[in-house]
Amino acid sequence: MIVAAERVLAKHGVAGFTTNHVAEVAGVSIGTLYQYFPNKQAIVATLIERNANQFAELVTEVLDAHPTAVPETVALAIASGLVERFRTQGRVHFQLYEQIPTLGLINLLEAALEKLTDRLARWLASNPHVAVPEPRATAWVFVRAIEGIARGFAIASDVDVLVVARQAAAMLLSAVPRRRANSTVE
Repeated sequence: MIVAAERVLAKHGVAGFTTNHVAEVAGVSIGTLYQYFPNKQAIVATLIERNANQFAELVTEVLDAHPTAVPETVALAIASGLVERFRTQGRVHFQLYEQIPTLGLINLLEAALEKLTDRLARWLASNPHVAVPEPRATAWVFVRAIEGIARGFAIASDVDVLVVARQAAAMLLSAVPRRRANSTVE
């Protein structure tokens, strides 16, 4: 039902998003849909939570897979994952993002962003290739910048997502101080 809801949202937007459409696309009765979701807002809230969790999982997986990698490697892996996500889910992301204030889900988004901030701060603090004096503050800026860029990309779909990803990575990486040359590099 959630995948069906994403399809309906991508095709019809919020204005054409109805529980009847979702049930039809999911191939279930409206009664079955209401057993799981009491209303349209509950479906949208679930989609927002799913979207935020997928983004958090992507970043966490990349950081876990590259605990001591140079920042460029991590930035490229995150950017590649985000590019792929936006190729398939850009319109859905934008539609969901617009619903966050309407449904009172700011706390849900903030919790996801804080989780990412904490995880990135730990990675920055433990990475042997960088010398970030304030890992938490740096991570906060990075996460908020990526979130804003992602939201902006969903709105301005006429820009090339690969170019945006490269520019964002270059901008963020320019703010990461490196350890001295005598430290080992992966």
